Amino acid sequence: MTLNSIGDQARAYALQTASTRTRTTLATLTEELATGQVADLGQRLDGNTRALNEIKNRIAMTHQLSQNGREADIRLQAVQDMFEGIRAETRDLGIALATDPFLGDPLLPDTRASDVANALDAVVRRLNGMNSSRYLMAGEAADTVPLSSPAAMLDRLEVLTAGLTTAADVAQVISDWFDAPAGAGGFLDEAYHGTLGPAQRVAVSDTIAVEMATTAASPAIRDLLKGLATTAIVARGVLDGAPDQRRQLLAMGGNVMVSADTAMLGEMGRVGQAQQTVERALVVNGASLTTLERGRGDLLRADPMETTAALTEVQYQLEAIYAVTARLSKLRLTEFLR
Repeated sequence: MTLNSIGDQARAYALQTASTRTRTTLATLTEELATGQVADLGQRLDGNTRALNEIKNRIAMTHQLSQNGREADIRLQAVQDMFEGIRAETRDLGIALATDPFLGDPLLPDTRASDVANALDAVVRRLNGMNSSRYLMAGEAADTVPLSSPAAMLDRLEVLTAGLTTAADVAQVISDWFDAPAGAGGFLDEAYHGTLGPAQRVAVSDTIAVEMATTAASPAIRDLLKGLATTAIVARGVLDGAPDQRRQLLAMGGNVMVSADTAMLGEMGRVGQAQQTVERALVVNGASLTTLERGRGDLLRADPMETTAALTEVQYQLEAIYAVTARLSKLRLTEFLR
């Protein structure tokens, strides 16, 4: 009979290798049992990770779309809050100018014009406001202050209306300046510094994009500024010496402000619809993420029953290795000769 034997050092090395391999397997199985996911993806997927990578990419994209939606919702709510503040500044003032029976009082027109000039300052300040380091009313030019100062606007209108003697003429010149298309030397060229053209579209889901269409160049906002300027210019001395014309100009400005308030409500409604679109997209994204996470989990999930059985087997192997190691460590020549 041929006997094969190994030396003590070789035996010790073999036991150490077996012990290390078994401890590594034990650690892997323990991790799988704790996390519920397999540690060796290549073995689980037979090397074909395409489906898993596609799911991971979809999850990353959906997270980004949801982030877009949350940022858009914050921005849209900031616009709504801005409009609420603007309406609070101007709504009652416009009605008072359009209907005030006491504008015949010699002192009242100057007081009203001064009030409107202050309101114009407040409105422009709000329209030039920022949210998350972006100017809300400048369109794509998020780093540009959208409007010139009220003083600059009134300076320009004062030049344009110089020498006019009737409220109708003054109101018409102001209206033409605010309504002039881009390139015609009006408000859009001289006072608005944001972008024009197609509305900014923000993708908030795979199939939904929301338009961020409202800017300081929107018709509703221009109409409100027009009404304010029509009244505020009275404080600059326009139509001095013609009290009836000044009162008429104040009333005309008030009527424009009342009409503009209705248009502002319409603009707020469009912003509200955009908010609903974002909310719907966020719900869709949440459902998609749930489905994708479940699919990824199915690919990575470790069977707890199989893992537990394998863990028990490895524990037995490790105990056996320790028992053999302990037995061999007691072998001594003196013990053999005794």
